[in-house]
Amino acid sequence: MMMDPVSCPYCGSERVVKRGKTDVGKQRYLCQNEDCSAKSFLSEYTYKGKNPDVKEDIIKMHLSGSGVRAISRALKVSTNTVINELRKKRASS
Repeated sequence: MMMDPVSCPYCGSERVVKRGKTDVGKQRYLCQNEDCSAKSFLSEYTYKGKNPDVKEDIIKMHLSGSGVRAISRALKVSTNTVINELRKKRASS
């Protein structure tokens, strides 16, 4: 059985190694790219709010004028997730 190579969702590098499992048994990976900001990641997230693509969508929707509640409904994440992500983005800017 051939496995698809896992790539880092943050930098796209395929230089990743296994790094244990979560409490529910999902495989955790570590990116070995020196320039990558990610310490570890999962290949599959249970909660959508942890997915880097969803975090990016939150920022894009906010910049296009969508409100917090509209974003949370559209992406099926909690309003707290949206607010926290926007705060993180504002603090890093």
